[in-house]
Amino acid sequence: MFLATLLTLTAAAHAVEITWVGGGHASNPQWSPDGTWLAYEVNNNADKVDLYVVRVQNGNPGQATKVVIPGSSSSFSATGGYAANPNWHPKGPVIFEAANPGGNTRLYYLSPGGSSPAEYLAIGQAPGNLAWPSVSPDGINLAYTSSASGAGDIYLFSSSTSKATLTTPSALPENAPRFSPDGKTLVFSRKSQGTEDLYTWTVGATVQSPFKGGAGDQSRPRFAGDKIVYFTNERGDDHWDIGVLPVATPGGTAAVVAKDIRLPLRSQPQITPDGSAVIWTSMAPNTDGLVYVTKLDGSGTKQVNTGLTAVGDASISTSGGRTFLAFTALPTSGSDWRQLHVVDITGQI
Repeated sequence: MFLATLLTLTAAAHAVEITWVGGGHASNPQWSPDGTWLAYEVNNNADKVDLYVVRVQNGNPGQATKVVIPGSSSSFSATGGYAANPNWHPKGPVIFEAANPGGNTRLYYLSPGGSSPAEYLAIGQAPGNLAWPSVSPDGINLAYTSSASGAGDIYLFSSSTSKATLTTPSALPENAPRFSPDGKTLVFSRKSQGTEDLYTWTVGATVQSPFKGGAGDQSRPRFAGDKIVYFTNERGDDHWDIGVLPVATPGGTAAVVAKDIRLPLRSQPQITPDGSAVIWTSMAPNTDGLVYVTKLDGSGTKQVNTGLTAVGDASISTSGGRTFLAFTALPTSGSDWRQLHVVDITGQI
C-alpha cells in the first residue's frame, strides 16, 4: 500500500459535514491561504460542475455559497454554465475556470464573501479558452493554459505589466502548471503519443526542459520545497502512485512514497503547510475510511481514521494554530452523493 513506515493510527475523528442544496458529488476542496475558506466542486457525473465556497471558523463550516458567473446559473440546469478548478491567490481571491453555455472557458475571480465573480483576464489580454490557473507565491504572475496558439500552451500573465507571454509554443497539449516556492520556475505536464510527461520552464527562458518521463503517465506535478511531487501510473493504468523527485535531479529515479492511491478527480497532490508531507487516500481493501500523511523523505506515515466510507480528495490547512483536514466521503446511509467534511486533527500528525 505504501512504502513509508506506519507510525500511528488515530481514533475515529469527528468530522463536520458541509451541506448544500441539491445533489452532486463534492470534490477538489482547496483551502484559502489563511485556512478560513474552502472552495470546492460539485458534479453530477454528467459534465455538469458547480463551484462552491464556504467559510470555516474553528473547524465549523458556515453556509456554502454557489459561485455563479455573470450571465449564468447553476450548471445543473439546462442553461447553466460550468465552474471548476479553484486556485487561491495568496492575497485572498479564489481564481477558477468557468464558461457560459456555448462560450469560451475563461478565468474568473471571487473575493471570499463577495456576491459575484468577475473575469480575471479580458479577451484582448488573453484570447481563447483558458484553464488551469496557478498564481505565483508573490501574487504577481498567473500561469494558465490557453487554446489561442494550439492544443493548449502555457502562458504567463504579469499583473505588473498587464501582459501575457507564451512560455514556448508546442503542438502538444500542456496542463496543470505550478510555481516553485521562489516563483521563478513552472512545472507542468505535457501529453504525447498517449502518455504524459513532466517539464519545467524558468521564467524568461526560451526552452522548456524535460523533467520526468517514462512508462505510463507522470501527471499533475507541484513543488514541495526543493522537490517535485506528482501522480504516476507507470505500474499500469489501474495503479496510481505518488512520486517524489528532487528538483536538482531531472530524469532521475523517483522515490515512490505511496502506492495504489485513490486518484483525486482534478487536483495536484496535496501537501502539508510546512511542505514536508503529502496527504492521500488509498484504494487498498479495508482502508476506505483512512487519510494518510506521508513524509516526503520517506521517514514515516501517520493516518487519520475518519470513520466514513470511500474517503478521497483530502486537503489540509492550518488556522489559528490548529490543523484542519477537508475530505470527501460517502455517507454511512442515505444519499449516494459524496459529501464534503471538515475535521480538526490538531496534534494527530
